[in-house]
Amino acid sequence: MRIGIEMAIQFTRIEFLSRSTGGDSCRKAAYNARTIVKNEKIGIKYNFSRKKDNVYHTVLIPAYVNQEFKNIQTLMNEVERTEKKGNSKLLKDIVIALPDDKELNLEHRIELTHQIVDAMQWVQNGLGVQIDIHKPRIGDKNWHAHILVTTRRFKENGKELGDKAVDLEAKFITVKGQWRIIKDPEMIHERVKEIINAYFAKLGLPYRVDETSKVPGKHIGNIKYIEIRNLITEVLNENELRKEAHLKIINDADVITDSITHYKSIFTKQDVEKAVKDIPDPTAREQLVQQVLSSNRILELYHDDGESSKYFTTSTASIMPNIIFDFA
Repeated sequence: MRIGIEMAIQFTRIEFLSRSTGGDSCRKAAYNARTIVKNEKIGIKYNFSRKKDNVYHTVLIPAYVNQEFKNIQTLMNEVERTEKKGNSKLLKDIVIALPDDKELNLEHRIELTHQIVDAMQWVQNGLGVQIDIHKPRIGDKNWHAHILVTTRRFKENGKELGDKAVDLEAKFITVKGQWRIIKDPEMIHERVKEIINAYFAKLGLPYRVDETSKVPGKHIGNIKYIEIRNLITEVLNENELRKEAHLKIINDADVITDSITHYKSIFTKQDVEKAVKDIPDPTAREQLVQQVLSSNRILELYHDDGESSKYFTTSTASIMPNIIFDFA
């Protein structure tokens, strides 16, 4: 049985909150929690308490850490204190779309979100995690969880953040002078899908997470609509516009790549084939698939032993240090 919210369920997005692009841990935390947080370093108070769509908020920290860090005022100012550089990566900023009312109630969504966070083992690895669940606007179905993860571990004394958790980030190698990213077996995109499917099964529901459409879904949280060659606009959620956009994007290799990587930072050849399946001519379809995979924008991912993982991503060596993919 197919469910009607496949795109929302499948949507998982991770990126760094970076100071070089104007990121502020206190502002982001206040926005997600719909509350007030003051950045003590610069003396600015951020107030998002007028927004009333936050239905769940918590902070998770390792057991040995001072309980004061469960307050985001304390936690996020510690993040700001420890990051000294102008290009510092402050937090991992994650959005996960959750099933709508037909599938789960709020208590289910809370439990499901905690299962995802636990599966990624951020807290077990010494990191702090802020979780907020936002309910949809009237008429929408976009339940989603915002997750902020510190990029530094707490020190053993439990009183402050310490070193960067670089061992939890993507690994990079060079093969014949080209950058290659070694695929992490715990990709968050796949883990989320597995966990949601298992949760549906546990509740005896006949639903399963389906593959997402090529055209991205409606705006979720603070993520902007992607502009695919100006074909998709703020009314992307309307079916007719999505259909029109879909028919236009499938003839351009670059736009196909942009469309896929909007919701998947890593992808397979099968994802590309699905993106062009509506092209009637099989020869033209295969040519377009090869154009995408042979583009100089594309990098193939390799296992530690140098064998191909059959996964791909988009990147260049010049931006490699700033990339975070859909796995942790």
